[in-house]
Amino acid sequence: MSRAVKIAMQSWKGNLYPGHVTAANHPNAGGTHLLDIALIPPVFDNSGKSIDFFVAARAHHAEIGGVAPGSMPSDSVKLYQEGAAFEQWKTIPHGKFDDEGIQHHLVDVLGSYPGCSPSRRGGHNHIADLKAQVAANQKGINLIHGLFEEYRRETFLFYMWAVKETAAIAVEGLLRKTAAKQMGQRPPTAVDYMDEGSRIQLSVSIGAEKRTAVSDFTGTGHEPFNCLSAPIVITHSAILYSLRCLIGSDIWLNEGGEA
Repeated sequence: MSRAVKIAMQSWKGNLYPGHVTAANHPNAGGTHLLDIALIPPVFDNSGKSIDFFVAARAHHAEIGGVAPGSMPSDSVKLYQEGAAFEQWKTIPHGKFDDEGIQHHLVDVLGSYPGCSPSRRGGHNHIADLKAQVAANQKGINLIHGLFEEYRRETFLFYMWAVKETAAIAVEGLLRKTAAKQMGQRPPTAVDYMDEGSRIQLSVSIGAEKRTAVSDFTGTGHEPFNCLSAPIVITHSAILYSLRCLIGSDIWLNEGGEA
């Protein structure tokens, strides 16, 4: 999710205003798989001129077209076969839903691909689901504004930083302990295989200052001609999840562990 927000920030820089809501599900835009659509609106300060935060809600939609009902074919080799894909789209550009965009992304584009059907759920069902995501995001925006009023903006920002710093310190502690055990040894390496035989290899090298680590996937097999390859954001998520499990203490899941 964090990658999706970062990419949206970069893509829409200087072109976002109060009331705007962007959407993305494409692997190039931080997407996981196409059924998971992320809605990402900005959170402006009280003046409405400066963006302080972004909130995001990613929801699994039941169907977005493609070659098979449910939009999860096991034999797909092209992205469009799995359904509608959009890197950046303003679902709410001027305070109301982009009905033409829904028709374009979920019906017109998909219908132009060989063997593909438009979304089998119909645009009105997607609008209902997207509105639920908009409502969830608006709840988050209201809570942030409430915290600003209760604790002041500077205090809130400090604790946001502290949450990430706590995660970073926890990861650094794990790396120092691991480095002490591995003193003088080669970087730990593991190899596993996918069901169809593709090799996955990972080596982890801890930096000399014991504050960073490199996850090296050299030796992993080439991208297969099927739908089993992981987008880069999935790889990042797997690494972050593994670090969190190895730490063994309660920390909020955030990108401080990857900072």
